[in-house]
Amino acid sequence: MRSWLTVIFALCATLACPYQARAQSTLLPSRPLTLSPAPDRLSPDEARQLDEWLHDVGRWQKADKRWHNEPAHDPFGRIIKRTERPEPPEWLAPRCGALAPEIIAEMPGTLGTACRLLTHLDSDPTAAAIATATAAQRADNERTKKGSFFTRVHIDGLWTTTSTDVRLYGLVGSHISLVDLGRMQFFGPPGIILLSVPDGRGSREIRAGYTWGMSIRLGDIRLFSPTKNMTLFLTISKVWLTGGTYDSLEPGGFDIAGFSIAPRKPRR
Repeated sequence: MRSWLTVIFALCATLACPYQARAQSTLLPSRPLTLSPAPDRLSPDEARQLDEWLHDVGRWQKADKRWHNEPAHDPFGRIIKRTERPEPPEWLAPRCGALAPEIIAEMPGTLGTACRLLTHLDSDPTAAAIATATAAQRADNERTKKGSFFTRVHIDGLWTTTSTDVRLYGLVGSHISLVDLGRMQFFGPPGIILLSVPDGRGSREIRAGYTWGMSIRLGDIRLFSPTKNMTLFLTISKVWLTGGTYDSLEPGGFDIAGFSIAPRKPRR
C-alpha cells in the first residue's frame, strides 16, 4: 500500500513541473502607476507667479489699509486713483478649492499663505482690526485737538529780573503760547503777571505787568497725579509795568526770567 502511494506522488510531481515552468515564464500584463504630486508642490513657473502675486497683493493691502474708506494720496498730498486688487494666478483658486479648510489652515510655505490669503480676501480680519484702530485713533485725535488749547496755557511763577539794578520779583501770572518750535514756544498775546517792586520808600508794593517772550521746555513732571501730567518750562521775557515811574527808567521794559508749567501734551 505504501509503495502505491509513493508511485502516485512521484507521478503527480512529474506532471506538475512543466506547468509550473510555463506559469513562471508567462509575464503578467502591467500598467504604469501615476502618483499625484504633493498638494504643496509647485513647479518653478508656479512658484515664480505665486511670489510675484504675493508681493503685489502685499503692497495693495498696505495701501488699502492706509487709505481705508478715504481717498488715496501721493507723497505730495494729491488725490490719486486707487490701485486695483491684483488678480491671483488662474491655477491658484482650483488648487486651493481642492483642499480642505483644515489643511489650508496648517499648510506651510507660500502656497499655504496664498490659499489663506485668497480665502480671506473679501473679509480680511486684519483690515477690519486696522479700520477699528484707525477710527479709535481719529476719535482720540479729535479729543486731543479739543483739549490742545489748555496745553498752551502756562502758569508763571518764581520770576526775577536778570539785567537791571532794580530787582523785580514775579509772583504769579499766566501766558498763552502760540508757536511751537521743538522745545521752544513763543507767546504773542501779552501775558499777565503780578510783581513785587520797590516803592521808592524802602519798601515794596504789588504791581501788575504784562510779558512777551518765549518758553523752553525742560521736562515733564507730576503734579497731584500718579503719572507725569505737567510740563516745566524756563521762560525768558520782557515785562512792562502798568503805570508808575519805572517805565521812564526802562522804556524798553525789564528783562525777566522764571518758570512756568502747562498741561502735558500727549506724546505720539
